[in-house]
Amino acid sequence: MKNKQLRISRSDRITIAGLPGTGKTTLAKFLSSLCVPRVLIYDPLAQYGGFEDEHRYIPKSDTATEFNTVCRRLRAQGNLMFVVEEAERYIGQGRPLGDDAFDLINRGRNWNVGITAVTRRIQRLSKDYFDLCQHVIFFKCGLKSREYIADMIGWADTNRIMKLSKFSFLHYDVEKEESSIHILKLGSVTTPDAVAQEIKMEKSIGGGKIVDG
Repeated sequence: MKNKQLRISRSDRITIAGLPGTGKTTLAKFLSSLCVPRVLIYDPLAQYGGFEDEHRYIPKSDTATEFNTVCRRLRAQGNLMFVVEEAERYIGQGRPLGDDAFDLINRGRNWNVGITAVTRRIQRLSKDYFDLCQHVIFFKCGLKSREYIADMIGWADTNRIMKLSKFSFLHYDVEKEESSIHILKLGSVTTPDAVAQEIKMEKSIGGGKIVDG
């Protein structure tokens, strides 16, 4: 797997899951930086300060109404990546979705809108959303999610995920049912705001590109 590259389209559905501090937001920032200016980050914890305000939205609440309003805007705009931090709050299993949010999640590729859901608790993420994903990226996950992950991808890969070190992740290609392990290399980056522009990867994602289509 040493020379394997990951090819990710801006219109893809992606899930990034892992415990706090394992590297999932760092990777999400890197992917977001590749999509500027065609990106909007739903940033409830205000973690994306290195991005211009036009590319991030800090919600005032966790309500479905506010999330739906943003989805309506993106549906009309099209041609971008929508990154949702704390995704289980907004695209959670059993949580209500407004009509525009439902359409964006289920038919967003018609408008060339991709969605990257970043979550600490993958077992709480909507199964309907997960079924639409092309890529799932696992950093080390908690024990409570172990059986849920095993049901999706099998115990062999689940055991690999549970043994991952910090900034290592397992990429699972849902369509091909293939997995590979990669490592984020931070180099000289010392502040979270700098990560989006300066992160280096031991194994590149699309050769350092997010491709259209």
